[in-house]
Amino acid sequence: MISFKKLEDILRETIKWEEQMKDLYDVAELGLRGKEAKELLVFLKDSHYRHLNVLQNINVNHYGPDEWIKFTADFGVLQQIPQHQITQHSSAEDIFSRVSNYETSLKLVYQRVSEHTVSQSQTELFSSLALMKENQLSAISNFIESYFNPNVG
Repeated sequence: MISFKKLEDILRETIKWEEQMKDLYDVAELGLRGKEAKELLVFLKDSHYRHLNVLQNINVNHYGPDEWIKFTADFGVLQQIPQHQITQHSSAEDIFSRVSNYETSLKLVYQRVSEHTVSQSQTELFSSLALMKENQLSAISNFIESYFNPNVG
């Protein structure tokens, strides 16, 4: 279990997790062969960079009292993305599945944190971060559906 008392502590930790996700996108981009799959990954990677930039530029002084989270779940799974799960030989489906799984984990972190804040502004901050992740997941899901099932729709 991880417990935070300062907003800047949880943001620093989530930025680390998001930076690991950035590394995963970089490896995935090298592994993908298909033009459409690469195009989507570049779109998702750009979206991820924008999300990371938002996180890095949050001014913690705008979000209420310093002591805020009473407890959080065990996020040990996010401490490190397993190395070498994506290689140049990974299929597009496997790459997007792994990216989607990790993005889902990050979204759940943001949702869980939003449930344990002491101010409305902090709740809204983490709810909006979860929504950003949800939008990324929707893009991944829509792509997977159209890419792997071209006759649908």
